Amino acid sequence: MIFREPQKKPAFFFGLTCLFLLSLILLQRKHDLLRHPSIDTFKGASSKSAAEGRTTSFSGSRQTQLPEVSLRALQNQTLGFEKVYVINLPKRTDKLDAIRLAAAVTGFNFDVIAGQNGADMSPKALPGPFEDGPMRDATVGCWRSHMQAAHEIVNNRLSSALIFEDDADWDISFRSQLLNFAIGSQWLLNTASGATPHSPYGDNWDLLWLGHCALAPIKDDPRRVVLENDPSTTPFTHRFNLGEIPDMQRYDNTTRIVYATDGGTCLYAYALSYRGAQKILFHLSMSYFHRPVDFGIYDMCNDHSRAFRCIGVFPQLVDSHRGAGSSLKDSDISKGDEVDRKKGFSYNIVRSTRLNIERLIDGQESQIKSQWPGEVPDLDGPVRVSFSETFED
Repeated sequence: MIFREPQKKPAFFFGLTCLFLLSLILLQRKHDLLRHPSIDTFKGASSKSAAEGRTTSFSGSRQTQLPEVSLRALQNQTLGFEKVYVINLPKRTDKLDAIRLAAAVTGFNFDVIAGQNGADMSPKALPGPFEDGPMRDATVGCWRSHMQAAHEIVNNRLSSALIFEDDADWDISFRSQLLNFAIGSQWLLNTASGATPHSPYGDNWDLLWLGHCALAPIKDDPRRVVLENDPSTTPFTHRFNLGEIPDMQRYDNTTRIVYATDGGTCLYAYALSYRGAQKILFHLSMSYFHRPVDFGIYDMCNDHSRAFRCIGVFPQLVDSHRGAGSSLKDSDISKGDEVDRKKGFSYNIVRSTRLNIERLIDGQESQIKSQWPGEVPDLDGPVRVSFSETFED
């Protein structure tokens, strides 16, 4: 047996170890700050945005004061939520690789929810008789996959989680967009001036609908948070939606709005609070239900007797990506005629993260390309945030 000689100066070596670890922490902190600049205190004047060095200025019928601490969590590795999830069928490793890269260059982490194959599910596990037909198994699998995300939130007692589908895409300024969205959602949720809510998006919300293919406002709620001079806003001529959307005629081509929503279609990205996940599981899994899952969540927002509070944004911050190659790779739910695509594209995203991944990896931020060059103006000055409380504002 070999005995090691006792250390003669344990305190000295312990001190060196602590100094080394502290140096590593400080270096990592410096790296994080370079990647994600700090957020100044918001006091109705102007403040720095989380990406691109742009600023945000405030005006409107009701000013808001948002202390820095209320938005600081937006800089974390889960975008201000307790967790981020991506729903991915295990066989679609291609989609998982792509969204993992997109998240990495954006600076956030996610856990994977294994997508379900509806054909493998027992009929006894279903909350109702899903309609037979060629789409049944895919519809059932999609429903159960989203229920599993809600299940994970409840099981782990998470205060909130952001959920992506694995074909999601977003603008390179996604963090900056989320900051402006958080300002809007805090105001819509009546966050008291100077208060620090538990979530940077405000408290007492059930669902934040960030990625969709249509999202209706509550008809008798005129409140709008108006984000003007936003270069990431999809031009009118390239907006593609499949359902009711807000009337945007009063706004120009570079304006986005945040509002209370009556529901929408498509679930490319949405956040659930703990209470929201509980309600989803009760109404769409424990109770009688047999429709596509996004229809069910639409009903949750639309049926005000359920007290399910939904906040949305239009144009959407997240949409779906269609990669180069065979179009049969696009969806695991629906199939159409095959098209051999020479170049990928994303719906409703100006500076697509996926289409710019190589430039972002190589640090070529100055070479970032828009999907519609020449159609999105080069804007000067800050994103302007105003708060409208009546339809006349």
